[in-house]
Amino acid sequence: MFSVEHEFDSTSITVLDDSGEQEDVAVILFDDVVYIRQYIEDTDMASVITMSPKMFAEMIEAYNRGEGSFVTR
Repeated sequence: MFSVEHEFDSTSITVLDDSGEQEDVAVILFDDVVYIRQYIEDTDMASVITMSPKMFAEMIEAYNRGEGSFVTR
Protein backbone atom coordinates (compact mmCIF):
# COMPACT_ATOMS: atom_id res chain seq x y z
CA MET A 1 0.00 0.00 0.00
CA PHE A 2 1.21 3.52 -0.67
CA SER A 3 -0.05 7.08 -0.60
CA VAL A 4 0.86 10.11 -2.72
CA GLU A 5 0.41 13.69 -1.54
CA HIS A 6 1.10 16.78 -3.67
CA GLU A 7 2.09 19.97 -1.86
CA PHE A 8 2.89 23.38 -3.31
CA ASP A 9 6.62 22.67 -3.70
CA SER A 10 6.95 18.91 -3.15
CA THR A 11 5.44 15.48 -3.57
CA SER A 12 5.45 12.95 -0.73
CA ILE A 13 5.13 9.22 -1.29
CA THR A 14 4.70 6.91 1.70
CA VAL A 15 5.11 3.17 1.18
CA LEU A 16 3.70 0.92 3.91
CA ASP A 17 4.79 -2.66 4.54
CA ASP A 18 1.57 -4.68 4.32
CA SER A 19 3.10 -7.44 6.45
CA GLY A 20 3.96 -5.04 9.27
CA GLU A 21 7.55 -6.32 9.43
CA GLN A 22 9.23 -3.10 8.19
CA GLU A 23 8.74 0.55 9.06
CA ASP A 24 7.06 2.84 6.52
CA VAL A 25 9.31 4.50 3.93
CA ALA A 26 8.71 8.13 2.93
CA VAL A 27 10.04 9.62 -0.30
CA ILE A 28 9.90 13.41 -0.42
CA LEU A 29 10.55 14.87 -3.87
CA PHE A 30 11.48 18.51 -4.51
CA ASP A 31 12.72 20.02 -7.81
CA ASP A 32 16.35 19.89 -6.70
CA VAL A 33 16.57 17.12 -4.08
CA VAL A 34 14.97 13.81 -3.08
CA TYR A 35 14.84 12.54 0.51
CA ILE A 36 14.16 8.94 1.47
CA ARG A 37 13.27 8.60 5.15
CA GLN A 38 12.53 5.62 7.40
CA TYR A 39 11.90 5.67 11.14
CA ILE A 40 14.25 3.41 13.14
CA GLU A 41 12.53 2.17 16.29
CA ASP A 42 15.76 1.11 18.04
CA THR A 43 17.17 4.66 17.94
CA ASP A 44 13.82 6.51 18.02
CA MET A 45 15.09 8.54 15.05
CA ALA A 46 14.61 8.66 11.31
CA SER A 47 17.33 7.60 8.89
CA VAL A 48 17.51 9.92 5.86
CA ILE A 49 19.13 9.46 2.46
CA THR A 50 19.60 12.51 0.23
CA MET A 51 20.10 12.33 -3.54
CA SER A 52 19.54 14.35 -6.69
CA PRO A 53 16.41 13.76 -8.78
CA LYS A 54 18.65 12.25 -11.51
CA MET A 55 20.11 9.75 -9.04
CA PHE A 56 16.59 8.82 -7.90
CA ALA A 57 15.46 8.29 -11.52
CA GLU A 58 18.51 6.08 -12.15
CA MET A 59 17.75 4.06 -9.02
CA ILE A 60 14.21 3.41 -10.26
CA GLU A 61 15.51 2.47 -13.73
CA ALA A 62 18.11 0.12 -12.21
CA TYR A 63 15.38 -1.86 -10.46
CA ASN A 64 14.23 -3.28 -13.80
CA ARG A 65 17.68 -3.94 -15.26
CA GLY A 66 19.88 -6.99 -15.24
CA GLU A 67 23.40 -7.18 -13.90
CA GLY A 68 25.95 -4.76 -15.40
CA SER A 69 27.06 -1.12 -15.57
CA PHE A 70 24.93 1.43 -17.40
CA VAL A 71 25.19 5.07 -18.44
CA THR A 72 22.04 7.18 -18.55
CA ARG A 73 21.48 10.50 -20.25
